[in-house]
Amino acid sequence: MIFLIVCTYHVVRRPSWMTSLFGHERPLAAILCGGRSRRMGRDKALLPHRHGGSLLQHACALALTTGLETVCLSSPGHGHRQHLATTPALRQVTVLEEQPPLEGPLLALGKLMTTYPGRPILLLACDLPNLTPPLLNTLATPLPPRRVRLATDGIRQQPLLASYGSGLAANLHQAVAAGVRSFRQWLPGLQVEWLRVPSTALVNLNNPQDLAATHDNHP
Repeated sequence: MIFLIVCTYHVVRRPSWMTSLFGHERPLAAILCGGRSRRMGRDKALLPHRHGGSLLQHACALALTTGLETVCLSSPGHGHRQHLATTPALRQVTVLEEQPPLEGPLLALGKLMTTYPGRPILLLACDLPNLTPPLLNTLATPLPPRRVRLATDGIRQQPLLASYGSGLAANLHQAVAAGVRSFRQWLPGLQVEWLRVPSTALVNLNNPQDLAATHDNHP
């Protein structure tokens, strides 16, 4: 069961005068997969998903199934473009390579906002094995330009399972210029709409034990 706190939005056709209030109806789905995966010891994006394929393939397929234009933010040397190209349905995913130095997911979001100006962005970590179409659809519903919709189970929050409004770029760039480097520093100054989700939706894979537990718990 998924609950929206603050407001609940329903995906309906809206009159044109509301475009200035909400901007684009559907966000760009951006999957982050360029991290170093030090604790896992190998590229997390290429880890096997329990339903087949890799974590990256699974996340991209879900985003496309939800009807979202999808990009993958990678880094040189990972081979993610070639990996996705092995599945014909995933060849429409745009693979961007973030050049070193890699400075973390907040600055990656800033680069995406620069590359896709005026677009709301649904930001997804590649190592979330329990993503579902209903969850992505709820995250992708219209969002005021300067608001964030962020997944929480009431205890933990996951800024890499969240939608960022189309009008947040200037705020983020100013924060980065002032030395802000983490979502924990940036988010308190924003209007956040909390999306209540089951704790399983926030599970991410950081080490081999996490991967083994995911497969053990979902035969």
